[in-house]
Amino acid sequence: MIDTHIHLWRRADAKQSGILARPYLQRDFLWTDYRAAWGGESVKRAVQVQVNDFVDPLWEAAFAAGVAESEPGLGAYITWAGVEQPYLEDELDDLEPLHLVRGVRRTCQYEKDPEFCASEAYIRGARRLGERGLLCEICVRLQQIVALPRLVRACPDTVFVLQHLGKPDLRKPPAPDWRHAIEELGALPNVHCKLSPVVHSDSDQHFTAEQLAPFVRHLLECFGPERLLYGSNWPVAEAVVGFAEWAGIVRELAGSLFEENARRLYRL
Repeated sequence: MIDTHIHLWRRADAKQSGILARPYLQRDFLWTDYRAAWGGESVKRAVQVQVNDFVDPLWEAAFAAGVAESEPGLGAYITWAGVEQPYLEDELDDLEPLHLVRGVRRTCQYEKDPEFCASEAYIRGARRLGERGLLCEICVRLQQIVALPRLVRACPDTVFVLQHLGKPDLRKPPAPDWRHAIEELGALPNVHCKLSPVVHSDSDQHFTAEQLAPFVRHLLECFGPERLLYGSNWPVAEAVVGFAEWAGIVRELAGSLFEENARRLYRL
């Protein structure tokens, strides 16, 4: 498999906020821990995604580059950058020498404004990512996803990757807003979507294939198999689904882990 969504960190170096505030993540998670989680699966390449928001992105990107030097299985890194900020260009210039960087995730899910990702400033930054050949990875909550089609339409030369199925509430049937937004996004050729597990809270219950089936079915109908990607969201998703179990669920429901899509998109 090619796993397009993992997180690695040294606890002493990382901010205690965002996903790292979860009690079960209060320790180091390194490549050796990741490999130990595979079970019977075989990971050919993996994409590391940033965990630290609102900080100088260079040190976490350099950490990822250091991991890749000793672990060639780490093939790409998605960095933080202030997409909507006037200093975006400076951050991208600093990151340019790190050839592992394939894109940017400016996490939007904690923003109070549901229209944040469709703001003029964010659109301007997302266009710049496309001009520099970088992916724009998007992590939003359900109430924010309705604004995404406007962002994507405004940036036809930027390739977007929607993370975690678009973060629907898997504890309920697919919401109309999610279904409609996925239909709109699927109709736009510059959007891809990760089949990576969603974690809403530490109290989430274990996922089942039956719960996930209507969501995966809709994503397949809207994006087709050519624009879907597989991701484990390790170690965050360990609270709700095991590594090998998630791979099995996606194979059962989607019939593929979409290796060639990942290889092409992340230039692996």
